[in-house]
Amino acid sequence: MTEPRDPEVAVYEMWAEHDPAVSPPAVVWHVVAKDDATASLCGRFLEPSQRVVPAADGTGAEVPDRYCDPCLVTVREALAAGDR
Repeated sequence: MTEPRDPEVAVYEMWAEHDPAVSPPAVVWHVVAKDDATASLCGRFLEPSQRVVPAADGTGAEVPDRYCDPCLVTVREALAAGDR
């Protein structure tokens, strides 16, 4: 049996906001920095008024959600370092 992972390493909060780079508007997901809840792992300032709460059933989405690549690379690196 393997040891469970440390929850401090394995759990990250996600933050959704509208992606201004695409039309029609889409949602982009960022990973919230653990040491600063006002910033994402890619360095983007997270403005509470810009936060989006997508419908749980996926209704209303004209285009698929996107995920911030720099945020996900940082998470992948942190998880890989934790496995060593």
